Amino acid sequence: MKSFLKWLAGVLAVFALLLLTFFIIISSLIDTTPKVVDNSFLHLSLSGSIPEYTAPDALEEALGKVTIDIKRLRDNLEKASVDQRINGVVLELSMLNIGYGKAQELHTLIQNYRKSGKKIYAYLGSDLAFTKDYYIASACDSIYMAPNANLFLTGISTEVTFYKDFFAKIGVEAEFAQIGKYKNAPDVYTRDSMSPHHRAVLENLLNYYYDHMVSTIAEKRGLSPAQLDKLINTQTGFNGKQALESGLIDGTLFRQAVEEKLKTTVRIPTRVTAADYSMIPASSLKIRNQSRIAVINCVGIIASGSDSDDPFLGTISGANSMVEHLRASARSSSIKAIILRIDSPGGSASASEVIWDAIREARRKKPVIASVADYGASGGYYVAMAADTMITTPGSLVGSIGIFAGKFNVQELYNKLDLHSETLKRGEHAALFSINQPWSRSERAVIERLIRAFYDEFVERVAEARDKDPQTIYDLAEGRVWTGQEAVHLGLFDQTGGFYDAVEIAKKMGGIDPDESVRLIYYPKRKSLFNQLFGMVSTRYQFWRDQKGMALTLLLNYLKDIQNRPLALMPFMLEIN
Repeated sequence: MKSFLKWLAGVLAVFALLLLTFFIIISSLIDTTPKVVDNSFLHLSLSGSIPEYTAPDALEEALGKVTIDIKRLRDNLEKASVDQRINGVVLELSMLNIGYGKAQELHTLIQNYRKSGKKIYAYLGSDLAFTKDYYIASACDSIYMAPNANLFLTGISTEVTFYKDFFAKIGVEAEFAQIGKYKNAPDVYTRDSMSPHHRAVLENLLNYYYDHMVSTIAEKRGLSPAQLDKLINTQTGFNGKQALESGLIDGTLFRQAVEEKLKTTVRIPTRVTAADYSMIPASSLKIRNQSRIAVINCVGIIASGSDSDDPFLGTISGANSMVEHLRASARSSSIKAIILRIDSPGGSASASEVIWDAIREARRKKPVIASVADYGASGGYYVAMAADTMITTPGSLVGSIGIFAGKFNVQELYNKLDLHSETLKRGEHAALFSINQPWSRSERAVIERLIRAFYDEFVERVAEARDKDPQTIYDLAEGRVWTGQEAVHLGLFDQTGGFYDAVEIAKKMGGIDPDESVRLIYYPKRKSLFNQLFGMVSTRYQFWRDQKGMALTLLLNYLKDIQNRPLALMPFMLEIN
């Protein structure tokens, strides 16, 4: 049976390769660049999660699919602002799931686009829109919604789920050591409620986000903060008519009527989708075609190895890939500066240090500017501090200077499943990484000694990078998460700002004329075709091979993978509802 499955996997791999080759050949023979005609408008439809950056995908492009990320949204708005064929933009928003840093950046991008004199109208989806959608919409020239659509201004909340009691029921015991009283990542496994320090940080963040949101929206809509606060806390839910009466929107229209408001001739304007418009080269509009700046993306969990996608952890920013990109950019004679674009809560301590060292090496040849999107915390902050200049959006989550390590003991789970294991060892700590027993006192001491050493070095390197006394950093550290605005005030970052602010600084530090429209070279440049095909086939094979008890296999492999590994990871992923 096993040999048959291997043969079948090989046949599928060859078939997939032949099929993809066919698509690529056909695509190369046909001009796939979309045609944009005069009297057009750009339609941006945003909902769900939006990644910071996704590398160009040969397979997707061959199939005519494009993933819309923050990078492509930036590019599309910049191109539309100078493209004479584009009359304006309709921004359709519904149930966005992004961090506050990205929301602030989108808000700023819209304001920058409006400086072109072209209109951008927000349309709050035909069904539901929420606080975050409305915050972004408030940056537009006008806001519209369908008469019976619903807008919920519920304010801001966050939820934390604790697994201690659940783990006890299934026979899993979490055991962690951590440095920093605010380094609360293990708490969701070891506690059944928030610690005072965990609660204090979240309360601080919610206060900032709520106050900023209310003051920003109120200013844009010509309301007082007190009026908006009252609408949020008393009425909360609005249909189109109620939203109009409250001054929250400018009209109740269906989407086609909103689109028609952008016409400049007797003919209704032609819609251009975000996916199609992203295929239009910026150079065709005589922008982004001069001196070069590299943009290296550090997105997702930081780990050793190469960039990948993990079923449990999501996007992985591999240290090997990051080092490769940094070295290539530093060697290139055409690249004048490097922007390190970070959207990471951290990850492996050792992998973060590898990237930190590669950034310091790159700095010897080119200026490096770190720019944070939603997250630049723990390991994400560790790599950022190696740059010449550090920029963050005001609402980014940064800092979290701390570390933890731990393990999961599944012996009771084994007992419940009638699984039996025996351990033979030579060496007092030979079973340190076992998932079938807790740490002994001396084993815990080994782990605590290692993470304490890394924490002390982390603090010392921050002190050196930020020109601070080490004790000052110890006082600011303790694993605490700060907003970008707070971090600048505390001296942990140089300034608040978005991606284009980083571009301007890179131009200045790279000796580029401030009026030049620089060409941005993004890394990773393209997903590996071989890795995609191999991963697709190996995933199918793994499923067939392990379908009997696959869930248990995946769980145990995951638990083994993180045993005792020092993690520079922020204590929570904050989802603002």
